[in-house]
Order: sequence, then structure tokens, then C-alpha cells
Amino acid sequence: MEGKLLSSQKYGNYGFRFQDMPQNNIANISSIGWELQTSIDYYWDGMMRKDIQGVEKYVFQYTLSGQGAITFEDQRYPLHRGDAFFVQLPSQHCYFLPESSASWEFIYITLTGSAAASCWDFIHVHAGKTVNIPPEANLIQLLYSLLQETREHKMIDAYLSSARAYEFIMECYRFTKNLNSANQEMPEPMLRVITYLQQQYGEYISVEKMAAIAGLSSYYFIKQFRKYTNTTPSQYLTKVRIKKASEMLRHTDLSIKDIAAKTGYENANYFNKVFRKITGFSPGEFRESRISNLDYLIL
Repeated sequence: MEGKLLSSQKYGNYGFRFQDMPQNNIANISSIGWELQTSIDYYWDGMMRKDIQGVEKYVFQYTLSGQGAITFEDQRYPLHRGDAFFVQLPSQHCYFLPESSASWEFIYITLTGSAAASCWDFIHVHAGKTVNIPPEANLIQLLYSLLQETREHKMIDAYLSSARAYEFIMECYRFTKNLNSANQEMPEPMLRVITYLQQQYGEYISVEKMAAIAGLSSYYFIKQFRKYTNTTPSQYLTKVRIKKASEMLRHTDLSIKDIAAKTGYENANYFNKVFRKITGFSPGEFRESRISNLDYLIL
């Protein structure tokens, strides 16, 4: 099992050692888990691992909070919230908790099989060494689901494990292909606006201002924005603001009034109304959910 675990219900590592392994190992799960590392003793060298046991393995690891790091041939990549990597074992890489980081929380899955090998190769060619994935992405939600199935003892045999591994691999392909398609198909004016909204959501931003950033008339901008995002500019901005607000509620002790102001709402009562309409919770209720397993808001 990888790493030292804290005594908390959500943390844990699970290894799969079924006796009835399929003859043709296309894909299977070797291990899955959720960890919070706080010691710089956490260090994995891809060429020195004892858990390989003569079988090539592929580790997908997704950062939930804190910061980790991974090196490939002496080039170091920081791993922040939302960053993921997919590595082959054995291979020349190291991932670890850097001295500059107090903690690194992540969820991971280790796969085996020819389908996992092909997927690893595809991702490295088309997405690079690391990739940022939104927590609401189907790929990450599936990873949570696989871990939950394992915890509830529903992963009953190697055949089900193999099916779930293949499902995860296909979702990796889907995400990577969609990532490339989005980057290729989204017009540059729309990307400019989306980047601006993601960064300046705390400001007052009118549709007219968005259209000016895109260099288009308001009418044509709204039409094009809906075409490429399946939502209106105002609805998109509201979702960005509520997602950012949910992160602040979850991970900071700022007052609700301050969070409202930081996410573009001058009136805290109106912020409360919008937050409840979008999420079904008041901001206070969502903040209280920190004691449960409600870690991310999916809109």
C-alpha cells in the first residue's frame, strides 16, 4: 500500500488480488485509494518500486488539495489542485511531497493490462506529462465512484474489476479527445472571454463588455457563445462565480459577505438567493457540509 494514511474514513488504500484472474488481461485494477500526505518521506521512484512484481502497471493520480511534484528526466512539474499524471511502472520518474508543501491530498488508481498501456501512451502523446482536470469531469467522478464501489465491497471479482478498469480507460480516452477538440474548435474570441471570466469573476462584467473583449457585436457574441458553450454568457458567469464561491466556503474561513463581494455580488442577500437557486443549499448550509463528504460542487 502506498503511503502513510491518516485515521479518517475517507482515506484508505485497497489492493486487488483476485485468484480468478481472466486469461487475457486487457485491463484490471491493481489498487485504488485516497491519501493525505504530510511528510517529505513520501517519495516514489518509478525505477525502484518493490510493488511492481514483474508486471507493468500504470498509475493515474489526481490532486485534490495541497501540492505535490513529479519529475520526468530531471524536469520537475508542480502538482496543484486539479492536476493529474498517468505514469508507467517501471519508468524514469519520481513523484513526492516537496519540502515547500505542507500537504498533498490525492486520489489514485493503479491499472494493469494492454488497454492501460495503450491509453497511457495515447495520453502522453496528446495531453502531455500532466493535465489539469476539473473535479466535475466525468473522468474524476468515475474515479470517485470506483473507490466508493471498492469501499462498499461491490468489486466482487476480477471480471467486474476488469470491466471497471476498461470503463475508466475509455473515459480517459474520451477526456483527452474532448480536451484536444475543445482547444481546436473553440474560436479564439470565445477563449479570450472565458479566460477573462475565469480570472476576473469578482468584477462587474456586462454582456457588452464580454462582447467587446471578443471583438464582436453583442448580438453575434451571444449567439456564438451559446453555440460553443451551450449556455448564455450571463449563465456561464453565474456558474463560474458560484463554483468559486463554493471553493471559498469549503476551503477558507472568509465570511459569507466577504465571499459574496469577492465573487461579484455587492448584495449578500442576493448572493444567498442565487447560491441556493443554483445549488439547492444556502451558503451557510454548504459550508456546514465540510463535516461530511461533500467536497466539490458540480454545476
